[in-house]
Amino acid sequence: MLRRRLRPILGCCLALTACAAPGNVPVTLAQFLASCPEQSRPDQRPARLWLDGNRILAAAVDLGPGSLPAAVRTAFHAFAQRGEICFEGREWGPRGTGFRVEKQDRVDAAVHTYSALIAPDGTILERSHSVPIANTPQNVLVAAMQVGSEVEEVQIVSGPEVEEAWRCTVKDRLGHRFVVTLGLDGTLLQTLRRITAQVEI
Repeated sequence: MLRRRLRPILGCCLALTACAAPGNVPVTLAQFLASCPEQSRPDQRPARLWLDGNRILAAAVDLGPGSLPAAVRTAFHAFAQRGEICFEGREWGPRGTGFRVEKQDRVDAAVHTYSALIAPDGTILERSHSVPIANTPQNVLVAAMQVGSEVEEVQIVSGPEVEEAWRCTVKDRLGHRFVVTLGLDGTLLQTLRRITAQVEI
């Protein structure tokens, strides 16, 4: 279960699938969380949850070093050869259920982030990389700042084949973080609240 501050949300969401359309997410959030290992490592990162209004749209749970299947490691290394892995976990969401892997590469004072959602057989379901805020189109930043006053990170997101969208992490004056997805032309497509939580199986 999740700690007390998230129980009201889970009470409404555990029995629901993330998408009603066939061929999308095949499991419920409850099944996904039940299949994840217990959070017992001292260095284990909290679970990530993305909220769309009053429902949980996606979740990711840290698995720790050495947890990736060989096919996933190979696929991610081909996508992001430089940098250090900073997250290895299982993710459930609209793209499907797979392994979320993230790397950070420090060049001078800048930090570049690479992220991918990869199926167990090594198929890349989604990939993204950070773009310096100074190099982000102004219309994208203006649209993202309709949600929060501070843009913390900007990524360009691709599906299995082509670039699809911008993804901006923004923070409002209360410290709430949101993930804002925009079309390549800067059109606002989706806003999700991002929170972290301790999962107790």
